[in-house]
Amino acid sequence: MAMKVNLVRRAEIGVERRRRTRAGMLRAGFHLIGQEHGRFQRIEDICAEASVSRGTFYNYFSGLEDFYGALSFELSSDFEVAVEKQMQRLTTVSARTGAAIRYHLHAARQNPHWGWAMLHTSIDKEIFGPEAAKRVKTTIQEGIDSGEFHVANAEAGKSLLLGASLGATLDILYRRARKDYPEDVAFSILTGLGVTKSRAGAIVRSALPELEPIMDADESSPVNFWSEEV
Repeated sequence: MAMKVNLVRRAEIGVERRRRTRAGMLRAGFHLIGQEHGRFQRIEDICAEASVSRGTFYNYFSGLEDFYGALSFELSSDFEVAVEKQMQRLTTVSARTGAAIRYHLHAARQNPHWGWAMLHTSIDKEIFGPEAAKRVKTTIQEGIDSGEFHVANAEAGKSLLLGASLGATLDILYRRARKDYPEDVAFSILTGLGVTKSRAGAIVRSALPELEPIMDADESSPVNFWSEEV
């Protein structure tokens, strides 16, 4: 029985060691990528920052694309859950859309390291990544079906929303925008989608509840929006 207990404990230690190693590489990647010029990093750069070998890197990730995908998930998962929790209280597609835009743009202002890392890890075949594009396209279609949005199709609406949000995020990160810029952008996107000016104005002027952290970043996740350390 004692031998079985020791083997179980040894396995637990191994799992924890692997978790810590993987988390350390992701934190190192966040440190490098969460900067203005952090887009183009090499595997060697990440390994040096995390003090691991190239072989260790490949024990956890198949390459840079896989690493960026994992980091993007860690950066966005808890934040997206927190946003979704607040948006469940809103009854219209246009109100949820306006809130989502404002939350993301204010987040880039609040934590620029997170904002830069989100940009650098997400821009590929789709702005902000395929999962975000899929969610936005679904939302636009819901707005069209409900009669709230008046655009040619969901694809066009998706491009309008994500393209404007990308430009606005860059304006914020480069400090070209005033404090209420997220509201200006949300208003412009909503009216571009066909929402009336009076309705769009009411949406962007409504109170935006503070997001509640989902996890303790230090214990549960290698990188997290609510941790500004980089």
